[in-house]
Order: sequence, then C-alpha cells, then structure tokens
Amino acid sequence: MDEVTLAGQFLVATPTITTPPFARTVVLLLEQDDSGAIGLVLNSPTDLVAEEHISGIGEIVSLPSNVFLGGPVSTETAISLGRGTGVEFVRPSALPGIGIVDIEQVPDDLEDLRIFAGYSGWDPYQLESEIDQGAWWVLFPDLDEIFTSEVEGMWERTVARGPGTLPLYATYPPDPSNN
Repeated sequence: MDEVTLAGQFLVATPTITTPPFARTVVLLLEQDDSGAIGLVLNSPTDLVAEEHISGIGEIVSLPSNVFLGGPVSTETAISLGRGTGVEFVRPSALPGIGIVDIEQVPDDLEDLRIFAGYSGWDPYQLESEIDQGAWWVLFPDLDEIFTSEVEGMWERTVARGPGTLPLYATYPPDPSNN
C-alpha cells in the first residue's frame, strides 16, 4: 500500500504553538516519509541581506532580499529555494516548478529565489504526532505565498484561506491574554 505524503503542503502553526521558532509560522513541507520530514519556514526573515553573504544573486533573489530562517536545524547551512519552468533542480519539490537550486550555478530561467538559513526537521512520525496533537494545520499551498514580498501577515492570510471554520482563527491574537 502506498503511503500518503504531506510533501508540498503548508504546515501552519496553530495557536497552541506559542514559542519561537515556530509560533505563527507557515512551513513549506519539502519531504515527508517514514524517515522523517523536512520543511522551510516561509515567514521568518532575518536581518541578513542575502546579497551580502552570497555574491551574484542580488538581481534574482525575491523581495524581501533577506535571508530567511528556514528552521532551527543546521542554521549555518544556506538552502536556496527557486521557482521556474524548465529548471533542473538539485532537489525538486512535490510542487511543480519549485525546488532546491545550486546557488553556485543559478539557472537562467529561474523566476524566484529565496535563501534560507537552516531548515525544519522532524524525526520519524514526530510530525504526524504533532499534527494529531493539534500543533499544526495542514493546508493546500498558495504558490504565490512561497516567494511573496509581503511576508508580514502570511500566517493570517494562509489561515483565512483555510477550509471550514479555520478562517475564524485568522484574527486570533498572538497573545490572547492581551485581548
């Protein structure tokens, strides 16, 4: 029997996750199988400007041109996520036209590029357990959100597009005790 994978989906932190690095995050899940899961936090830009650390990408890197914190694992490692048709990716994702590119050899037909420091990782069945416990909502991805220049408010926009009553949480305050 084939296993169902969540690769290519958005993981959206529910309000039960209240501490960094995952509070109010939207994670693009790149891989998920019985060996674990790997994703990139899409809405956590750092103060580092990508061009200052990786020369030659200034014109192709998507705005904001900051390095994003992809997650708490291997934050000293740069991961380059790109979008383009006909691009040969080092590691294609489950989403059409999106994958990991070699930053040393940026493809000419690349439309978007985002640089991440580190990634988010889960041990085997850890993510599934967290989802069962209500820590994450699994939502269909909005491809435009992956490379949006409007990073602020991504969590709220993503939740607002969710099914059923999920959009009610889009106005959920970061700290309900201040409500």
